[in-house]
Order: sequence, then structure tokens, then C-alpha cells
Amino acid sequence: MARENRKLKEEWQKNHRRYFKIADITIQVESDLLINEQTFHSKFKQFEVNGPGADNIFIWHHFSLVGSYDKDLGKEVYRKPPWAIYKNNGFWIYLGISPAKDDKSLHRVVTFNSKHTRAEIFNDKVRERTFLKGDLHSLTMFPSDQILLARVLADKEGCYLHSCGVNFNGKGLLFVGHSEAGKSTMASLLKGKAEILCDDRIIVRKTKTTNYSATLRTAFDCRKPQTEFRIYGTWSHGDVPDVSSNSAPLKAVMFLKKAEENMIIPIIDKKEIIKRLLPCLIKPFVTADWWEKTLALIEKLAKQVPCYVLEFDKTGAVVDILRKL
Repeated sequence: MARENRKLKEEWQKNHRRYFKIADITIQVESDLLINEQTFHSKFKQFEVNGPGADNIFIWHHFSLVGSYDKDLGKEVYRKPPWAIYKNNGFWIYLGISPAKDDKSLHRVVTFNSKHTRAEIFNDKVRERTFLKGDLHSLTMFPSDQILLARVLADKEGCYLHSCGVNFNGKGLLFVGHSEAGKSTMASLLKGKAEILCDDRIIVRKTKTTNYSATLRTAFDCRKPQTEFRIYGTWSHGDVPDVSSNSAPLKAVMFLKKAEENMIIPIIDKKEIIKRLLPCLIKPFVTADWWEKTLALIEKLAKQVPCYVLEFDKTGAVVDILRKL
């Protein structure tokens, strides 16, 4: 009996569970409905892994709103379509609401734990049909998975930035800017010369590293691991569909500026760097603790990583400047 139950459990997990890894975080996605090869868009293939990792978050998809939340929602802390957000005894409750004032119906209810690392997503019949149709562009079925990940990253010394990231000869280069700044143009110019991690959204995390082999460490070795910033590819691409689940040590941040000539200008003033970075942050539902952690991270990045203004045209001559840098 135990063997049969174990076999049934393994079969259920095979058909209803998938794992995806992004920025060293593994996302376990589970669904009441069957998950097949067509459920999620092909861009997720690079991020799919076989099982849980050292750092995990969990998502469960249900397809009924009946009994999805208690009548006592707690304290309302945010309301702007498509979300009304409540906090209740350490849990977060997101209600998917309509932008129409006279429409009181709900299309989705999500309950998160305090750290947003566990989510139960209750979808309506429209989302059920969407799920069955497949080719989903987000694991959460939200407009973007950034709604979840940008929140989680603050607790893991990370953040999302409006940026294009590449691995250029083993060095991570980050090109920062909003729409029309030239992020996709830069990805196109570097295609074939660097690994494109993503042309529109990049995750930056502070990580620990050592420059010596662990086998050489002794009980008397008091050297502490150094920290570095790394950039990680995401599936949230723009005009260039190339994405990668890989990462690279961040060696330079460049604020893009379209120009008639190609030039790179160092930014020395750290306050100026922070001023330029903050508008390019991807923000989830913002709380005081999220801002505190994220601002501290941005300040460290500004102090540790060289930053520049990169003026460029579309000739591709900028690639030689980057190679020399």
C-alpha cells in the first residue's frame, strides 16, 4: 500500500508540478490542473530545473474562487486596479479587482505568507481557460512575475532593474534605462559578441565570493568571503527575445544616452548614481521595509560598481569602446 501511494504521489507531481530557477531562487509551481509541455511559453525552458534548490519559493494554482478567503480580510493597505491588498495576521491577501467602479466581481484571490515565499493563487473560470490554452508568459499568471519576485528579492539582497544585461567575455555589463533608451538596440549590437541575459529586465544581487580555494582554508584562516554584485538573466524580455538563465559578475553599470558619437563618461558622484538608479527600479507593492532594504542595496551598488554614461549611435562602433573598457 505504501509503495502504491508513493507511486501515485510521484505520478501526480510529474503531471502537476514544475521547477524553475532564476537568480539562484527555485520556484516550485503546482497546479490543480495538468501541466504539460505547452502550458508555459518556450522562454521558460532555459530556466526549468529538475527539483528544488537551496532557496525556494512556492506557488499553487487553484481554479475556483469558492472559499478562497475568509470574510475578515484584515486591514486594507493598498487599492489600485488590478489589486486591492490586505494584511491579516502576518498574511497578505491580494484581490484581483476590476478597474470599473461598478464591477464588484473578483477574478483572482492570492494569499501570501509574510515573506511572499508561499502563494496560493485562486483563479476564476476565465483564467482556467487561459491556463488550459497554454503558452503562459508568467508562472503566476499575473501580468508579470515581477509582482512576486521584486518583492521577494528585497529579502535576498537583490532587485529588478529596467535594464539590458550581457555577459561580455566573462564580465557582466548592465545597460540601464527606461523604454526607448536603447536597451534592445544595445542587445542587438552585442548579439553574437556577448551572451544576452535579457534586453529589458535584469536581476541584480549581492553575493559572497572568495578568491581562494576552499581546500586551502584552515582553522586558522580568518579571511572573510568578499562580496560582489552579479547580474542574472530573466524571462521578461523586450524586443529581443534572447534570454538566458545564466549570470555574470557585474563590472560596470551604464546609463544609456542616444547620441551622434560614441563615448563613455565615468560618473564619480555616488549621489548622482543613486539618483539615476532609483527611477529604474522595478517596484512591487511597496512597504517601508522593502524600501529600506532596497535603498541600502542601491547605495552599496553605487559605491562598489563603476558607473558611466554611455553615449552611442547605431553603427556598432560602441562595441569597441566596451571591449577596451
